[in-house]
Amino acid sequence: MKIRVEPETGGKKNGYDIVIDAGIIGGVSADKAVSLLNSAAVNLKAGFLAVTSKTVHGLYGDKFSDFLKKCGIENFDFIVLPDGESTKSLKYLSDIYDRLIDKRMERSDYIIAFGGGVVGDIAGFAAATYLRGINFIQVPTTLLADVDSSVGGKTGIDHPKGKNLIGSFYQPRAVFIDVNLLKTLDKRELANGFAEVIKYGASLDANFFSYLESNYKKILAYDEKCLIHIIEKSCSIKADIVNQDEKESGLRSVLNFGHSLGHAVETLYNYENIKHGEAVAIGMVFAANLSKHLGLCGDEDAARIKNLIINSGLPADVPDFTPEQYVNAMKLDKKVADKQIKFVLIKGIGAYEFKMLDFGLIFNYLTESVKLKKTQNY
Repeated sequence: MKIRVEPETGGKKNGYDIVIDAGIIGGVSADKAVSLLNSAAVNLKAGFLAVTSKTVHGLYGDKFSDFLKKCGIENFDFIVLPDGESTKSLKYLSDIYDRLIDKRMERSDYIIAFGGGVVGDIAGFAAATYLRGINFIQVPTTLLADVDSSVGGKTGIDHPKGKNLIGSFYQPRAVFIDVNLLKTLDKRELANGFAEVIKYGASLDANFFSYLESNYKKILAYDEKCLIHIIEKSCSIKADIVNQDEKESGLRSVLNFGHSLGHAVETLYNYENIKHGEAVAIGMVFAANLSKHLGLCGDEDAARIKNLIINSGLPADVPDFTPEQYVNAMKLDKKVADKQIKFVLIKGIGAYEFKMLDFGLIFNYLTESVKLKKTQNY
């Protein structure tokens, strides 16, 4: 199946297809492989640099090489980066630039991101900035990347003081999602991606949220049909939003549900010992409870979100950092303006509301939450 992404600000120039199927890498004929790339107007005679991670290269490097050869691509190379969020740094970005320069790659050549969200973000930023823009293709290998980071053109690296503080909007030429690549993910990584799927239902689609409540066990047991459905639905929702608001000037901010506190959690953990989706899960529960506190939604709405997150094996409780630490981390968020932060709240399952919140309000709510937690532990 194909989903078209065509942002209004870029029109057809920036338009591209998301192709979702099982067995794209290593499971299609040479004719089908060539057809896939031809449909994206990829020049098979150009040079290609595949940016990947150590784990993905070990699992699928040979299969991906075979796929490229099936397509008639002869001029390709790999750069293999370490696993983990810490790879999204200036150091490894510089390594990619060095390889691009050593290979004398030109604007007509291609970078392929073959990996999870970290690989997609750093490879995309390299593509956006090398020679002021080189062709870029996304081949995500995790559920998190399938439904979130590979779609929409957000690229970037982290700074020690905050997540994704250095980056750009840069759309790929194509996204190829092979659901079979998810079979080698461990349970924790699959749940990590499922958190972003929950986000779409919780803030934008009540019926989809109900589907997730009914089918989370099958999804987390790698049911192919369910996985294809949730990827297709998530990508469709995101594509529709990106088409209307490519550069997050308004509507696209809804995709940050759970991310304001979530990014703060990641920063306070120094991007170690917690995964992005896990931090977002914590952030969604926090945002739902804050919505309830502000009278926007009821107890049942907040409880349903928390229950699905817990049932999916994701964390729900705010870690034991101080309110001061959380507020200071959130002050570096990209959505801060006039000493307030743009928060995505819910008016019920599948309905959102933006509010500019004063940091004093967030501090006081966190302080009361800490007091309540201590009381409950006695």
